[in-house]
Amino acid sequence: MQDEPAKQELIEALRAILEPLIRLLIANGITFPAFSRIGKEVYIEVGTRDFSLPFKKQTDSRVALVTGITRKEIGQIRRGQVPRPASQANLSYGVATRVISRWLVEEAYRDDAGDPSALPYDETEGAPNFVGLVAEIGGDIPPRAVVDELIRVGVVELTPAGHVRLTQRAYIPAAGAAAKLAILGTDAAELIRAIAHNIESPREETFLQRKVFYDNIGAEALAELRRRVRDGGGKFVQEMNEVFAGYDRDRNADAPGGRRKRAVLAVYYLDEDFLPPENATARSK
Repeated sequence: MQDEPAKQELIEALRAILEPLIRLLIANGITFPAFSRIGKEVYIEVGTRDFSLPFKKQTDSRVALVTGITRKEIGQIRRGQVPRPASQANLSYGVATRVISRWLVEEAYRDDAGDPSALPYDETEGAPNFVGLVAEIGGDIPPRAVVDELIRVGVVELTPAGHVRLTQRAYIPAAGAAAKLAILGTDAAELIRAIAHNIESPREETFLQRKVFYDNIGAEALAELRRRVRDGGGKFVQEMNEVFAGYDRDRNADAPGGRRKRAVLAVYYLDEDFLPPENATARSK
């Protein structure tokens, strides 16, 4: 994709992506110099990792060539970088999402009606329990940290009997900016990677990418529309959770083999004021 019209379209897409992101950065006190430094760091990381020549060690000169950042700046940034610790909010989001998904689909963690059971925190006479559920997910985050995080963001609660009860069927933090911003860093990046894959791949290899869009919805209809989207979208995601779980090799020894891959499906909804293009014919109100 080296032709000028394609580059111009990419620049316009970049502006559209950055507008809501920069609004959020300014609201949270992240200035342009900080954004510029982060941008350079990511350019260097991606240029180093993804644009090396076959069978050759990636050099600062090569990174400078593909990124447009001078070798002097690359050296300065590399010397000033320290290893970034993994975001605790990001780790919590990933583990919490997997715990909830398994809780919803695993027979041992559901009641006779098929709903997620309230679980004892730890082992009680061999009964399924929250500690065992977290252990099935793997990783090194202690179960106590997981339950504390889920309680903090309003996804689970402790019953008077000391059981852990699921109150939401998705990880949607009720409070806590760090938890919500972790979702931005994960989900927005996944969406952009999916779209980038579709741009770069032949049609038969593209991922699902669909949406509906109408620009003349009355504001009085939004409450009902949002409710129907939440109900329909939530039902769809739960159905797909069952489908994905059937291919999970942690749960099914007979699931298809091959190289380990991640598979992600997400649904989003947005409404906002509509400003018609200046040259568009005004629509009836």
